[in-house]
Amino acid sequence: MKNFPITHEGKTYWIARNNVVVCFVFTLINNKWNILANKRGGSSGECVNLWNVPCGYVDFDETFEQTAIREVYEETGVKINYASFINFNDVPDDDKQDIGFRYYSIIPTAQMLELSSDSESRGGEKDEVRDVKWIPISEINNYKWAFNHLELIRFVSNYLVLKTYIQKFATGGRNSDLWNGPTSIMTDE
Repeated sequence: MKNFPITHEGKTYWIARNNVVVCFVFTLINNKWNILANKRGGSSGECVNLWNVPCGYVDFDETFEQTAIREVYEETGVKINYASFINFNDVPDDDKQDIGFRYYSIIPTAQMLELSSDSESRGGEKDEVRDVKWIPISEINNYKWAFNHLELIRFVSNYLVLKTYIQKFATGGRNSDLWNGPTSIMTDE
């Protein structure tokens, strides 16, 4: 299908593939890396009762980074100050035509706030989220995940470990505060 225009209130908009943002938020708890995740509620439409990392569609007049920050807050109650771009996926499949932009954020343990599934009070939809929690990376296989988020968590975790080693190598060990903690995110070693 080709893109097409619609007119609303005198303004023309082009209908095209959707842009969606996925944001992976990590923190250390008891010297173990954790990922911020939420269990999808009844109004999420698909994958109800499965876990996912915060994600959602880009609003009008919003950047991708702003979308990532907003979605994390709406779905979990956690406020992040930044979201760094990792990569994107523009390969359509039979069910979805979304173009997905992937971001990450690492927050200090001291910045963690109480988690809340009340997404409606933060601008989300009623019953969009059933539960919110920090899941240890070493336990992600114990959860049923929506979409391909389990594989993406593994990918992003490994990406961050590799990025840290490259940074340490390039700086001779200096400026290595990006990913302090366990050297293997998947096993907390």
